[in-house]
Amino acid sequence: MNSHIHESVENYLEIYHELYRELKWKTNNQILMMISLLYTINEKKFVLSDLIDLSEYIRKNASIFSTLRSHQRFTTAASLITKFDEPKKAFNELIELHDLLVSSGLKKGPYTIISALALMTTRQHDISLEERIDKALAIYKGMKGYHFFLTSQGDYPLAILLSKSELPTEVLMEEIEFYYSNLSQLDFKKGNDLQFLSHILMLTNTENKLLIINRCNRLLEQLINEDLKIRKMHYPQIGLMSIVDRELDEEITLINEISNRFNNTKEFKSSKDMNLTMATLLVISSVIKNLYDDITIIETGISTSIEALVQAQNAALISSITATSAATIG
Repeated sequence: MNSHIHESVENYLEIYHELYRELKWKTNNQILMMISLLYTINEKKFVLSDLIDLSEYIRKNASIFSTLRSHQRFTTAASLITKFDEPKKAFNELIELHDLLVSSGLKKGPYTIISALALMTTRQHDISLEERIDKALAIYKGMKGYHFFLTSQGDYPLAILLSKSELPTEVLMEEIEFYYSNLSQLDFKKGNDLQFLSHILMLTNTENKLLIINRCNRLLEQLINEDLKIRKMHYPQIGLMSIVDRELDEEITLINEISNRFNNTKEFKSSKDMNLTMATLLVISSVIKNLYDDITIIETGISTSIEALVQAQNAALISSITATSAATIG
């Protein structure tokens, strides 16, 4: 196994088991897995007391009906610690942005908090917050225009990330639909996860969309041929894999090996779909970091922020976990 990937896997497991010992009665397994992933792919030293301290600070300072008083305080604390030097100060800014998003038209809830975090980590000096939010709202309405029944509050964070695009909203939506319709004619099944994938691919800002579409389909076939059980929830990770401009045979084999290892770990045995997601993100994040300054990471015609793509993956994943976790106040 590649040494960097091996270190990432061991670090992920070490963080998870420390979290499990301390928090297994306070939150669910998927939350603990997500926190472990955030620390690992951001290469942030894990200090359990810091996470607990910040999660308690968030709980105490959140409004009484906020989902930040529930499981979401833990993923939010992990996100702030791994992204900001002063996480408590960043939390106060997060609340201000959340309130700004709500006053602009987004509905209160867990996805608006994730959206505020996405906005914080992608702020642009040359564009005001109001302009970004107005464009995000227009993009969200555009999503609903194309896929009314698929689009929900879970799409707020990706609308925020897509609002960085310089393309007019109408053009942006047409190109997203180009991805969606073409992928659905291949081996991808229609639905919200394919819409997520289309949004993520749009962040690559590539001129050669058919190349990326074909690469996604080829990767899907490779993963299936490796006897991996690919669900629709795994589509976004295929998008991240597609930006690497070389064959990923060795990495796909590694994904299988790591996924199997997780499946045989006592605490993970009932989370096989998530195990595959975690294995894929650990491997591909490592590959991208190693190739970040290498021209092989970017196919000719692609202009992208790798960080934005990784954030989009995280936003999609945290959103899906939040959907089943945030309702329980803890």
